[in-house]
Amino acid sequence: MSRSLPILESLALFLLATTLASCRTIEQPAESVAGVLPPPRVQAGDLGEPGVSKTDFQLPASPMICGESIPVDRPAVRERLEYEFLLLVHNPAQVELWRRRAIRYFPLIESSLRTAGLPDDLKYLAVGESDLRPTVFSPAGAAGLWQFMPSTARGFGVKVTRAEDQRLLADVALPAGMTFLGQLRGQFGNWPLAMAAYNAGGGRISQALSQGGSDYWELNLPRETERYVYRIAAIKLVMEGAPAYGFNDRAPAGLYRPDLYDESMVTFPSGSTWASVAQRYGVGYKALKLLNPHLASRSTLDGGPYLFRTPKKSV
Repeated sequence: MSRSLPILESLALFLLATTLASCRTIEQPAESVAGVLPPPRVQAGDLGEPGVSKTDFQLPASPMICGESIPVDRPAVRERLEYEFLLLVHNPAQVELWRRRAIRYFPLIESSLRTAGLPDDLKYLAVGESDLRPTVFSPAGAAGLWQFMPSTARGFGVKVTRAEDQRLLADVALPAGMTFLGQLRGQFGNWPLAMAAYNAGGGRISQALSQGGSDYWELNLPRETERYVYRIAAIKLVMEGAPAYGFNDRAPAGLYRPDLYDESMVTFPSGSTWASVAQRYGVGYKALKLLNPHLASRSTLDGGPYLFRTPKKSV
């Protein structure tokens, strides 16, 4: 019996490690998300109609992004798009999270795109950038729904200081995203190149074009950028065609309504804390923190003036 104990202990440790690995979440922690996320895990699930294999899901015959055709008649292009597409249809939990967050953020983004005269498909760029999580940071320091670097955000009028980071406010950063994307489209002449420049920088795309490439689909680019537009296109295909891939026709819209709030510019007296301010306004501490993720202080709220939001009062 004494010899069997180490064997039993090893087996127990193996089972524990396996159980912990299976409990990892779908998404990475906020601190580790950057522009293009690593490939999603292929997960088991009953997608599709009874009797239809998950591998039978096919791309549309003529996929498009931002009104421009994706040349799937080129074998390499089709294979790359299918790669991103199949990774997503096999990751239903992640896609469903996107669909639910879209209820909250897509109306705002769609309205801004219409006002700016930009293609509706650009809303899927925000999905690829941040998973529609407006308070997410990348390891490189990009932040927000559109993953702006601090210098880029400041260049478009978004306030980024040690005390306040308005990149984390989806509505405040949104006009900057629209302006930046419009400028890139004007510079490069089509949307695939503009989106690639959003990821890699205009200089990197100009350099690639100078080496003989004529469009995004045949440029030699860093791996992340070579995946970037394909992944955005795949996100569009899966989210727009979700029922065909086994998802419910409707997500629970009532649970994902946008927050309603009152907004003002506030200067806080010296020594103010989140708890004292919440008490002053007669609102919950956590609700106040969630509405103001752009205020960096964890405890005090001295100075200002800061853009400040409180839960909307009942009429």
